[in-house]
Amino acid sequence: MVLSLMGFLLFSVNLNAQIIDKHLSQLLDQSVYKSPEIHWEPTLNQGDIKALFYETLSYKGKPTRVFAYIGIPKSNKPVPAMVLVHGGGGKAFHEWVKIWNNRGYAAISMSLEGHMPDANGNGKLSHDFSGPSRVGRFDDVNLPIEEQWMYHAVSDIMIGHSLLESLPEIDADRIGVTGISWGGILSSLLSGLDSRLKCAIPVYGAGYLYESLGHFGEQGNKSSEFIEKKKFWDPSQQFSKGSVPTLWVNGDSDGHFSINITSHSFKTTKDHAYLSIHPGMRHGHGAGWNPNQVPEIYAFADYILKGKETGLVKIIKQPSKRKISLTYESEVPIVEANVYYLNEKLTYRKLNPKSKHKVPGPWLSMSADVNNAKNEVSAILPNSAVTYYVNLKDSRGYVVSSVLVEL
Repeated sequence: MVLSLMGFLLFSVNLNAQIIDKHLSQLLDQSVYKSPEIHWEPTLNQGDIKALFYETLSYKGKPTRVFAYIGIPKSNKPVPAMVLVHGGGGKAFHEWVKIWNNRGYAAISMSLEGHMPDANGNGKLSHDFSGPSRVGRFDDVNLPIEEQWMYHAVSDIMIGHSLLESLPEIDADRIGVTGISWGGILSSLLSGLDSRLKCAIPVYGAGYLYESLGHFGEQGNKSSEFIEKKKFWDPSQQFSKGSVPTLWVNGDSDGHFSINITSHSFKTTKDHAYLSIHPGMRHGHGAGWNPNQVPEIYAFADYILKGKETGLVKIIKQPSKRKISLTYESEVPIVEANVYYLNEKLTYRKLNPKSKHKVPGPWLSMSADVNNAKNEVSAILPNSAVTYYVNLKDSRGYVVSSVLVEL
């Protein structure tokens, strides 16, 4: 009996090792690349936004469906489209779909945690065809991969992409993805997994989660072996091999995803990526999709998927020293450059005892000199400064950021 148990344990260890050694694309069911069966739910429509369930992978032998909203603007030719991935505790958002529809894009927003709304588009009701629920932060990683929430979430998003591809009103060669918080994790992972994507815009969530000084880096009493195993789902495992044009978006004081992991993710993808850090940006779905707060998201999509908008500023030479010097490429003038800095290493603490999460700061700021003739920005940091990043704002109001520098 003891030998049998030991043999089973060794088999489990070897099986997990085989899975970890494989690229996620080798483990996915190939049906994720096929258009799913659709079950329309007209009683749940929100104006022009249509409600539906689409069939996804079975879970523990049970057929599953995902609820989603889809909207397609009127056009006499196929339109570009976006896949919208919600964050933790989120759902399918018809209002998010509407924002993209109003800008000339089709869009789909699906519920990844087994919910459906009421007739008014509110609430998170259970239904008979739901798959697994999210368990903490990859805390179901010891289960067979086909029973893990991330496996199903990734698959559900890719099947949603396949659904968009199949519709004649949509240009299958102009589809991107954006996600907020957990959706940022998933959309950044997909940027290295689903080569059909033409752009990716992760908001807050990024790769190198185990390096986060915020909530996502907290491991509690988890064993080092368990923490290492969870890295299988870290987005960097995928996007480090990808080439999908990407815009990384975050605030500089996010309680979940610290700016260092966003900067690290950008540096890994720098040959095809941009970075936009917004000082003091709040964490949430509304802040993460608001065109007035994060207009760079929509400008980037327009540039990649529509070819209409002049591209974002590209920083060519990143700063690295106390005497700041960077160079950039831009088709529009830079009207403002600011340096945000800390007089310490990036450190997270509760600035207010009543706060839910730890944050850095407070950040200090100073202006930098802009030379549009030479495409150069320069500044000299105070001797007290230890950590900084630089923001460039162009004449349209779009912000791009340098990497995070720790001296």
